[in-house]
Amino acid sequence: MISGCLASMMMGLLFMQKRMNEKVPCTRKQEEGKPDTVMAEQLRYLTDMKQRLEQQLDDQAAQLNRYFLKQLFLGGYTQPELQTRLAAIGGAPDRQNPLAVMTYRIESLEHTRFSENDRELLLFAIRNVIEELIPSSSRLTPVSIEEKIVLLAAGRDQDHAAFRAMLDTWVDRVRTAVSEYLSLTISVGVSSVFVDRMYIPAAYQESLEAFKYRIWTHSQPVYYYEHTLAESAGGYPLPHELEQEWLEAVKHCEIERADNLLHQVVKEIVRNAGSPQMLELSMVRLLFAFMEHMRQWGILYDVWQNSRTSLIQQVIKLQSEAEIECWFKQVLMDPCLTTLEGNMKSYKKNLLDQIVTMIREEYDTDLSLETVAARLHYNPNYLSGLFNKEMNITFSEYLAKQRHEMARKWLIETGLPVKEIAYKLQYKNSQNFIRSFRKGQGMTPGEFRMKYGRKPLFEEMGYLAERTSEPVFE
Repeated sequence: MISGCLASMMMGLLFMQKRMNEKVPCTRKQEEGKPDTVMAEQLRYLTDMKQRLEQQLDDQAAQLNRYFLKQLFLGGYTQPELQTRLAAIGGAPDRQNPLAVMTYRIESLEHTRFSENDRELLLFAIRNVIEELIPSSSRLTPVSIEEKIVLLAAGRDQDHAAFRAMLDTWVDRVRTAVSEYLSLTISVGVSSVFVDRMYIPAAYQESLEAFKYRIWTHSQPVYYYEHTLAESAGGYPLPHELEQEWLEAVKHCEIERADNLLHQVVKEIVRNAGSPQMLELSMVRLLFAFMEHMRQWGILYDVWQNSRTSLIQQVIKLQSEAEIECWFKQVLMDPCLTTLEGNMKSYKKNLLDQIVTMIREEYDTDLSLETVAARLHYNPNYLSGLFNKEMNITFSEYLAKQRHEMARKWLIETGLPVKEIAYKLQYKNSQNFIRSFRKGQGMTPGEFRMKYGRKPLFEEMGYLAERTSEPVFE
């Protein structure tokens, strides 16, 4: 990369020199006989080309400088390389000066006059503010890394306390200026103070780690890694009973209940974590627990195959309770619920078909919700709720309806006594059957038979007698 940049610079120089050599003879031919004019034109051209070349060199040097600094923060150099690069950059701090890494981040562009498309331009503006307000003798050039501005600040003496006070001053100046001129809110993560230059990459990570305490401090704009160390507490994260309730709600596609339980689970995780490390462990553990349940539910993981980053990488970048809840809902729970609901429709239909078949085929047995649940290996309460919700009728009412249907058939087509019909339909006595039938049909079994059933035998005999006594006409 570096050799490529240097090569491009050399090619630029050769190209500019060639242009100069070509331009001067051409001008001489055109202005022959006017030596003063020729000389003036050549001087103007050479001056212009010199300025352009110097500007190009400055721009390319600045690009190389920013590249070196990015690699410095990201740990891209060994100790010998680090010393060489710092010397090449120029303005490197003395070996005994206290150092700290400061990382600036735009909080949110919501409710501002800017959009996400403006973020790069805003970062450039913030970098200019930093360069203007923090003396160049106390810092290296700020660079942009992953939508943040990163700066290595250096003290002028070995007094760490005075250096920390100066860091506070710089932070306030920059935040105030950005708020005043850009109407933006920025937050700052500050590493611990150190001296060893090889610690720069670790200090950069500390400045990022400091941001993670925002989840507990909420509106605090400045985060010092040293302060967060004193506040860290808590042991290994253990599952909370709410988690199991949440997973059960998801399993049964109880969407509203699952949403409410997820909110409670996230609040408990954040409250009990105590430190970013424990919070990350808790979130990763919850992620694994959810995915294990998905495996048990028969859901494949291809829901997230289009993601460019792993789920673990995504979850450890979450910065607030709202982000955590939103991520688990949108990335995990909602896709899972969509799949489960599709499976659930088929599953429920199959289960209900089995129950209805049992009722229609075994209406004349001692059938009950408990016996059906035992045979299907389900909880009776679950089957009762499912049947009522999907069929808009209770199990008992549906069973009674099926028995009434058979009773109507027998009352119309047979002469079975009401008592025998009640016995065949598993009623304890005929009175219970009569009450149940009247409630469902609006009349007693006897009234139903008189209205819809076959005529009594004595009526049929009288009808036949009348027919035989009629005169026969020739």
